Amino acid sequence: MARFVVRYRGAGDRPREALQRVQSIEGAQVLDDTGRMMLVEAPEHELRSALGTDADWVLSPEVNYPLPDTRKRPASPPSHGS
Repeated sequence: MARFVVRYRGAGDRPREALQRVQSIEGAQVLDDTGRMMLVEAPEHELRSALGTDADWVLSPEVNYPLPDTRKRPASPPSHGS
């Protein structure tokens, strides 16, 4: 199941029933909730339906970026003197 960042950008607090509508989706999980933003694991179509057509909601797929390997490595392998 996909994960989505759901952000409320309207004035004031998000509507109280919004969290209940998201939690009512079968199999959906709210993984994190900061009040104006939620990380939700749910089917996209059902999540969009639960939030309705209100323009105050922004739904974006979660994006993961790989961390660079910052370990230092030698420029060349050590030479073995004979």
